[in-house]
Amino acid sequence: MKADSIHLFDFLGSGKTIFEIPVFQRNYEWDKDQCEQLFKDLTVAARTDTDHFIGAIVYVTETGNKMSHIYRIIDGQQRLTSLTLLLKALADIDEQDRDEIEEEYLTNKYLDDNNHLKLKPVEHDYEAFESVMNDMTDFDKASKVIDNYKFFCKLINDSDIDSSKLYEAMNHFNMVYIELSSESNEENPQVIFESLNSTGVSLSSSDLVRNFLLMKLDSQAQAELYKKYWVKIERMFATKTFAEFIRHYLVVKTHVSVKRNGVYNSYKDYFISQGLSSEDALADLFKFATYYDQILNYRSADDVFNKILEHINVMDSKVLFPYLMLLMNLVDTGETNQEEVNKLAHILENYLFRLKACQMPTNGLNKIVVGLCDLSKEAGNLRLRLLKLLKANFPDDRKLADGLMEVDLYHQRNHLAKLSLVVLEEHRTRETINFDDAQVEHIMPQRLNAEWRIQVTNADKVKEQYGGTLGNLTLTKYNQEMSNKPYSEKKEFYKDSNVSLTREVAETYDKWGKNAIVDRTEELTKELIQIFPMPDIKEVDEEAVTGEYTIDQTTDVTGKKPVQITISEHEYPVKTWRQMLVAFLNDIWNKDSLNFDRIKENRQLSRMLFRPGNAPEKLENGTVIESNFSATVILAIIAKISEICDITDQVSYAVK
Repeated sequence: MKADSIHLFDFLGSGKTIFEIPVFQRNYEWDKDQCEQLFKDLTVAARTDTDHFIGAIVYVTETGNKMSHIYRIIDGQQRLTSLTLLLKALADIDEQDRDEIEEEYLTNKYLDDNNHLKLKPVEHDYEAFESVMNDMTDFDKASKVIDNYKFFCKLINDSDIDSSKLYEAMNHFNMVYIELSSESNEENPQVIFESLNSTGVSLSSSDLVRNFLLMKLDSQAQAELYKKYWVKIERMFATKTFAEFIRHYLVVKTHVSVKRNGVYNSYKDYFISQGLSSEDALADLFKFATYYDQILNYRSADDVFNKILEHINVMDSKVLFPYLMLLMNLVDTGETNQEEVNKLAHILENYLFRLKACQMPTNGLNKIVVGLCDLSKEAGNLRLRLLKLLKANFPDDRKLADGLMEVDLYHQRNHLAKLSLVVLEEHRTRETINFDDAQVEHIMPQRLNAEWRIQVTNADKVKEQYGGTLGNLTLTKYNQEMSNKPYSEKKEFYKDSNVSLTREVAETYDKWGKNAIVDRTEELTKELIQIFPMPDIKEVDEEAVTGEYTIDQTTDVTGKKPVQITISEHEYPVKTWRQMLVAFLNDIWNKDSLNFDRIKENRQLSRMLFRPGNAPEKLENGTVIESNFSATVILAIIAKISEICDITDQVSYAVK
């Protein structure tokens, strides 16, 4: 590695140099504020005639054609591109210095057309950059390259400092260059890149993964793999979705929950542990990205599966995506068939709908999905594994019926009311409903007028208790038109509705009030129980089944015994609740002894655990703790310590 300070013109003016922005780098993204600050720095340098530090440029060198030198920019590409655009703007405005600027700092006079320009940006920006450098004025696509070049021209023209003086002042820009060796036994550009990007505006997880996979390759291989795989994946996802996809991909591959801020490190560990090549890794990412895209947009090759995917997306449960990707891959590899996958996905859909309709917590789904992705369990019997993990918390028919009678479905998140009505209508007519076009209509309106209060006994109380329940809702495309008209008028309008559910209201009920709403809720619930059935849990051997729970689930364990506690991937068999507490604390100590200091900082936990009384237990480190607690208290202690140690999503337990 070589490092030193250098003036900008000395850096740019080297003969036959190509400053190549590798394909793994992000696009040019400087905005006007950053450009304006750069220009302010230039005016200060011009007025004071003093040097101004503008940061560092990090690069790896290669030898190109005709004895050219290729500088592959690892860090500093945004700044270098902006400086080049500023120089071009000065050249176009300052006729006197134009030739000097272009020949010395912008072009390579003796290299071919492909390498004629000193700076070679990423493909996304190349066309716009070339049009600026070659004085082409007909470029009409949106581009920050174009915008910032024009902005620099405006700043120069508006400045009270002569353009020639501004040009001279650019040599006051002083920078640090860091030249890395491309030799394998020398410093690792990836490590240095990570260090440089650990401060300031950090790259996204997907950016870091891309750089990790491509940086170690030569320029040609980078370009080939970027075009073959990465750019195709990028087109599928926005940045946030891309990072989320990689996190879910890692759940499939590692069977471990991955935190949002740990995606890059987890991926790097996975890549190294599997001994993957960049191409193998990219090919697999592309395959699973295709699955993910099909799940997000419910456009797989199977219509039945797509309908399930649509419902899961409506209920906003991306936590299920890893398992769905796994199932799609199993079909592609011939390890199962689409019909079986549809059955498994339908069970998950039913489970999810019932949880949400009953307002039960869904935070345990993450742990369940992690468990489902581990195909080593239950000898690969997908249905058995699924039923075992869902059995403990699967709301039965009675619970669903009670929930739908009581829950204000309309105000539940994730369009649950609309979803319920749409699936009911599709179940009856066997015709697909455009979910986005459908509107939910309150039969008894949300705002009662005098007519409703006259026609319905205790109208305000009925509306408060039942106004948002399933029985008082239907589908229409004319929500605003109906508004709060009395039921007698609505009824006539409903008779001609093209929605079966709505016509049925008019045909079945002469008047509307509490009794009608309750009756209709009961009838529609019966249909939903058929549409989202509870699987036959009895097919699972009761002795073999243990209910699995995440530590943050609220669960009644009265009369149950623990059989196992799982922390990360470590499973500890236990027979009593006291043994579970001991196993947990031993694991906490072994992972990080400082955890005990954190526990002791909590006064309540410290008093409970570290003042042994009636039932002392000795840990592996010799510490004696109190263990005379009920099952509920022990679970609460473990949950609190998990929270303190930031491992809540990694702890689960099983009971029988």
